[in-house]
Amino acid sequence: MKRLILLMLLPLFALPLFASNGDTFNIGGVVPLILELTVTPTDPFDNLTLVGSTAPITVAIASIGITTNNSAGWELWITSVNVDAGNDCALYNDDGDQVDYTLTYAGTNGLATTAVAANPGTEYGSADNTDTAERYSDMGTLSIIYNQSTSYPAGYYADQLTVVLRAK
Repeated sequence: MKRLILLMLLPLFALPLFASNGDTFNIGGVVPLILELTVTPTDPFDNLTLVGSTAPITVAIASIGITTNNSAGWELWITSVNVDAGNDCALYNDDGDQVDYTLTYAGTNGLATTAVAANPGTEYGSADNTDTAERYSDMGTLSIIYNQSTSYPAGYYADQLTVVLRAK
């Protein structure tokens, strides 16, 4: 009987011997990705002067605002409906006549690109954010460079651009 009582009391005395006097647990939270793009066309984006001097001219066609907190940075992509195999962009009229052009982007935080092909899958420009505590932002100007000419056939010339911002 003494053995039975001893065996029954043994687990009660053993519990404190194996109990922990501390514990570890993980805490955390999520900061959501901020990836904001604003594109504001600027006049004369849809009424470019195509007749005049033959020298190349540069005309601002949009203001682009970028805000993100992605520590790896971002990529700005531009695609053109009227890009050819040589990655040249063009304005076309209804008869298929064209006015070739190139794009430039000049940002306030040092990002600048010139004469960049605007075809799908081609990176137009990128910048890295190394300070993860700050939201990275850039306000830049998208411009078109083209030649004016009096020899272009009559008609309205147009192209369609798509601007996409993605996290790296």
